[in-house]
Formats: sequence, structure tokens, C-alpha cells
Amino acid sequence: MSLVSEESCVFCKKPLHEAVLETTLERTASPRTFKLLRCDGCGLVATTPRLPKSELEAYYQAEYWGRASADDLAWVRRDQRPRTAFLERFRREGRLLDVGCGLGLFLLALDPRRWDRYGLEAMPAAYQEAITRLGADHIVKGELTAAEFPAGHFDVITFWDVLEHLPDPVAALRQAFCLLRAGGLLLLRLPNFAGYTARRFGEDWYELALPYHLYHFTPATLTRLLEASGFKVRVVEASLGTQHYHALKHSLLRRLTRLHGPSSGRLRYYLLKPLLHPWEWVSTHWGGGSSMQVCAERPVTPPS
Repeated sequence: MSLVSEESCVFCKKPLHEAVLETTLERTASPRTFKLLRCDGCGLVATTPRLPKSELEAYYQAEYWGRASADDLAWVRRDQRPRTAFLERFRREGRLLDVGCGLGLFLLALDPRRWDRYGLEAMPAAYQEAITRLGADHIVKGELTAAEFPAGHFDVITFWDVLEHLPDPVAALRQAFCLLRAGGLLLLRLPNFAGYTARRFGEDWYELALPYHLYHFTPATLTRLLEASGFKVRVVEASLGTQHYHALKHSLLRRLTRLHGPSSGRLRYYLLKPLLHPWEWVSTHWGGGSSMQVCAERPVTPPS
């Protein structure tokens, strides 16, 4: 098995020394052990060892993306409402690029009369699905850092559950800055490594998602990266929608089945299930959500 060494921080280049978590994945014939290491300098947490793209692609087959009722536009718009609602708080029209657009559902949910919609997708299975829905002229296959868009081309760039998957998030953010016009917006949604569910459940945290997630951000580390890339951060908050409830539900189920076995673990889970909604509300409001959403802006006037 080939592995990519991750000995220094992708952001500040300081050593990754502090071991945060270690877990072994047994979904394949050869179990793989991963560690999460925290940077000595900026505090960014990275997954190590990092699988190269050639091995990661095997994890992104069609079943990874799930099933979607993409032919039912009303369902798509309901499903994507947390994302479109967040977008419309800040901008209601323009040219938009969705990085890591997956099956293209977010782009489908946008009104084509108000949005000139573009998507970027690196994984073959998702790319094929996206072009059947939006056309090859609006969906580009590849990485953001290699995409050939003109500078200042977009009003909005979105990263929905994407930044944590990228081998070089710093380069991606800098490229996004270049592709946005002055005053353009960057919107992100990603797991919150400082949230209650991440702290409480550790290796059983649903949004840990190894080996897909190569980096693990907190509001503080993400803000540092955005500001270093030239952005002005406008909003960092718990994300909208049902992600927190689902993260808590699946994290609890994983913890109980790991400790007590499938049958006994599920029984204990169903006994606790009536408490999940109040548990989720209290933990999100007082301990931080399992995921966060962020709005950052390319300033009209560069900082002096």
C-alpha cells in the first residue's frame, strides 16, 4: 500500500507532533490505521498517513454519493434548502462556481434565471452524473487549482463539505480568491472539529469520515486560513438543517455498537433515541454544532 507522508503542516509548515486520535478502519481486507495529528504552530489537525488520489478514488464509487431523486426538482430544492437559504442571505444572483459539486444537486436547486451555474468535480462517477443534469459546458472535471477559469470570473464560489477532502486546502482557497471578483463571496460548509459531537465521540464521530477527510477544521483554524488567503470573514456559525441531529444519532449508534456489539448496541441506541432531539438542541446551542457554515468575502479594497 502506498502512502503519502504528512510530516509538516500544509498551512504554516510547522511539525505535526501532537497525536489527537488514532483509529483502525476494517472495511477492507487489509485494516488500515490512521492518526490525527495537530500542528505545533497553527493548531490545524491533519489525517496521517494520507492516501494518494489513486487509492482514494476507490472509496468514491457510485454508492458513496447515495441515491438522489434528481428528476424531482421539488425534492431537490427541499433537500438543498439549507444551502440555498444560506447563499440568499448574502447574494441573490450572479455567476457561481460550486467546487466539488458531486451530483450537481445544489446547482439544480438554483434558479437559472438568476444564476449562471458552474460546477467542478474531480471524481469520475459524480462528474458523469452531474453532466447529464447540467451539461458538459457547465461542469468541469478536475481540481480547482488546475481549472482554467479567468481571474475575477465569479461572484460566488461554494465549498459544500469539500474543503476537508482536498490534499492542499491552502492552495484551493488562494485559487478561489483569484477567481472571485472584488466583493465576491466564498461560502463553505464543513465539519466542526471543535464542536460537542466531535469532542464527545472521538473516533465514533460521524463526521470524522476517514479516510475521506484529510483535514479537520475548527472555527479558529479555518478563520486563520481564510484570512491568510486574503479573505475577510463575515460569518462563522453552526450550519443550518438536520446535520447536527444526524451526526449525533449516527455517532451514538457507532459508539454503542462498537462497545456492546451490533445487537446489544442497537438495543441501547433505541432506548436512548427519544432523548436525541433535546440532547441535540442543548449540545448544539451550548457545545457547538457538529458542522459549521462560513461566509467570507474578497475585499473590494485590499488590506493595507
